[in-house]
Amino acid sequence: MKKILILIGAISIIATSCKTNSKSKTTDNTSKVEKEVTKPTFPEKIIIKGIAQNPEGIEFDKNDNTFYLSSLNAGPIIKVNLDGTYKPFTSGEKFPLSTAGIQIDTKRNRLLVAGFNGTELLDNDPKTKGTAFLRIYNLKTGVIEKDINLSYLLPDASAYFANDVAVDDKGNVYISDWYARVVYKVDLEGNASVFWTNETGFESGANGLDFHKDGYLLVSLLTVNEKGLYDNYGLVKIPVNDPKSAEVVEITNSGFTGFDGMVIKENGNVVGVTNNGTAPGGNTLIELSSNDGWKSAKVIHSKTIPASTTVAITPNNENYVINQDFTQPMKKDWTIEQVKF
Repeated sequence: MKKILILIGAISIIATSCKTNSKSKTTDNTSKVEKEVTKPTFPEKIIIKGIAQNPEGIEFDKNDNTFYLSSLNAGPIIKVNLDGTYKPFTSGEKFPLSTAGIQIDTKRNRLLVAGFNGTELLDNDPKTKGTAFLRIYNLKTGVIEKDINLSYLLPDASAYFANDVAVDDKGNVYISDWYARVVYKVDLEGNASVFWTNETGFESGANGLDFHKDGYLLVSLLTVNEKGLYDNYGLVKIPVNDPKSAEVVEITNSGFTGFDGMVIKENGNVVGVTNNGTAPGGNTLIELSSNDGWKSAKVIHSKTIPASTTVAITPNNENYVINQDFTQPMKKDWTIEQVKF
């Protein structure tokens, strides 16, 4: 899940003016315009109270310094202020879906959302397989503009779980399907296709992903075993112009056990939520760095965190995770927490 984040301070302009007119001369006594830039205070914790949101995805909006949270409980995506107050943001859908990864496309005024049928995935009925959608909302109004069914591209898949979403420099959108083990592509006109199928040898689905400005995706492969630990994990580099040349990234040191949500930073490093290999859930935030164009990488930072799914990064390189407890999906209080390496 995944994201280029920019911070804009609020600008307050104070101006006074007066004008005196005569037949021969006009005098403008407008005072000097004073500009005062106020930077928001980014708290260590943001507490959201009183909503059974069950968020899996988080994204930061540069336009007004707010966070978006998705909803596994198929509620609307909410917009959260730095003080923890919030309001429902998305609207206009013909039917509800659970939502996971979210991505802002500022250039095209879009909020991109991975949607799936969480009810079917949890009903233990082998005849129901869920569904995978890309939902595109207007970033200013929150009204849905496109609702694109991706499941029909793979009618023989055992199940569908649209998990994370990324956008490239041309506006193409990529959606990982954790259960169908593919990455879909949707172009600016809304045409959908299967972009990449996992043939790496890892028996896992595509989970977190993000677009690198040098023209490729980094995609996390991940399985969660019966103990709740990450298993069969890897990281894959997929050139957007040649997906068949995808290669597994070699991680040269310890600490990486697969990513749930992940973000490529402005400096090209990757920050993501991983597992410590002993306790269930995403309980470690790590940063990966590569000096060979992501043929290989190493862990350069690691920090224990509360159980979480993904991370958002502000322009000041502040890492914020959404604390997630899948054992209490209907709890009413949720925490966005800053993590410092």
